[in-house]
Amino acid sequence: MSAIVIRNSSSGTVLKAVIIYDDFDSATRATILLERVARRADEAIKWDIKPWRFEVLKRPALAALTVAVAANADLIVLALGREDSMRTELLDWLKKWAENRRIADAALLALPSDESPTRTAPWEELEAFAKEHGLMFLDRRGVGQGGNQTALGDRWRRRSVAPAPARVAAGRLPVPSHWGINE
Repeated sequence: MSAIVIRNSSSGTVLKAVIIYDDFDSATRATILLERVARRADEAIKWDIKPWRFEVLKRPALAALTVAVAANADLIVLALGREDSMRTELLDWLKKWAENRRIADAALLALPSDESPTRTAPWEELEAFAKEHGLMFLDRRGVGQGGNQTALGDRWRRRSVAPAPARVAAGRLPVPSHWGINE
């Protein structure tokens, strides 16, 4: 799967999304969801989407490169079809990404494959992670507890590309000139 750009018009907001997936169906479902969001937006939204297989995070050199590339992502989508995908590698990667991100108002979207109405422990852990790192947390029900969809749109309309947390400094990896490793 390669980069996908969804265009609604010639002008509008361009948002970068990274989809971390463990199977092709999960990646497709996440992409369709982002397309739907773009179509329903009040203003034109263009998505620059970079999908990465979960296995990439298991290889240290590739994981480091993906952290650097994802530093400019507005949205990290976890399209993980199996709950066993919530392993240490993912949480380690998310911590490194949160420390190196450049978008102050980034969001984390968790899309489990099952349609169960109950929230599982891994998704609760992701929501806690998002709160700890100042990220908007989204799941299939929308914005995490206490938020609303309008807040998300407002955050992205007035988004800033300035370094987010103070911890984005000396040890940051250089961002490659291309947007990903799947080309």
